[in-house]
Amino acid sequence: MPYGKYKDFISKPIPQGADRQEGPGFGPQTAFRQKTDEWFKELRDFNPTKRVYDIDPYVEVYQFRTESSGPAESSCPGNLYGLLSHILDSSGGLVWMWLIIGPERAMLIDTSFGMGDLKGLVNEITGGMPLIVANTHCSPDHSYGNCQFDRCYSHQLQAPDMEWKQNEGIRTYLMDEEGKPIWVEFDPKDFVPFKRYEFIGVPDCHIFDLGRGYEVELINVPGHQPGHSTYLDKQGRFLIGGDSFPNGGLTGGSDFHADKRHAKDAFQGSWLPSEDSMRKCTTYRDALIRLSKRLNEFDKIFCGHGVQDLDSSLILDLIETCNQIIADPDNYDELHGDRRLKKIRGAKGSGLSDYMPYFKNGV
Repeated sequence: MPYGKYKDFISKPIPQGADRQEGPGFGPQTAFRQKTDEWFKELRDFNPTKRVYDIDPYVEVYQFRTESSGPAESSCPGNLYGLLSHILDSSGGLVWMWLIIGPERAMLIDTSFGMGDLKGLVNEITGGMPLIVANTHCSPDHSYGNCQFDRCYSHQLQAPDMEWKQNEGIRTYLMDEEGKPIWVEFDPKDFVPFKRYEFIGVPDCHIFDLGRGYEVELINVPGHQPGHSTYLDKQGRFLIGGDSFPNGGLTGGSDFHADKRHAKDAFQGSWLPSEDSMRKCTTYRDALIRLSKRLNEFDKIFCGHGVQDLDSSLILDLIETCNQIIADPDNYDELHGDRRLKKIRGAKGSGLSDYMPYFKNGV
């Protein structure tokens, strides 16, 4: 497809402090973010697998696994790719999409905003393999590219949100009254036109078969959103976590959006009540406990934002932090407006300090 004057958009240097959000409800971030900036600089400047394809210059592609583990008959060389793109509704934010190459089928997890020819990019990487498209959740930076595909999957609790977001006006909030981008400079003509797609909601523990016994399992981890899904690659022994896990990047699954006024736009919200129990810290903690019983099945976590290839023991640190919040919600480490931050002690998973955001009515 022809691209507008910002075809080198993703290749521009990303400013200091890129992988973060600022604005109402987010507040200033802490000094440890410098380590995240350093990680991204190392990745973008020196990672030998980095590639930007002509078919979609809005995305940087990185290869995170050169070969999969597991039985030889189901393993796939070079089977995990991270697709990095800009968040279009904040200044300088980044979001990851994940592409798993199976023996017979590929699986794309999350679709960002749909800027550029994402479908064409995936076809070029996979050589045109049959493709399964799935979402961790329905936020714009994870699902607005769904309209480039015919069918998308996620947890069944996402179905109402995904349905009412099937609207050609979903991206209008990114532009001002004159049609110019508000947060990030891009050419709106580079959006693939909206079209409706089939959304299929599946239950917890649903298995996606990528061929010859290569399985990816959906595991529901509510908190960030009620139907938030993570995806366990059993052969690769890694978990695609979406926004369920905070790390050196954004806010992660602990940002419960318990107050509607923290939603940035009409399409960010949920059909569920703002204080629904599926969005609260206790529910999130309970889901993490269930997940912790399966730590023998995966070693690493790849998230929707920030530093990647995290140790799975991060989950234990998050459980401990949730327990501290539940026991004493008023004992927080930082306060930005009514958004509270609790330090994640230990941070075994990332080697970086981080904070779990929450609201008093979200415990």
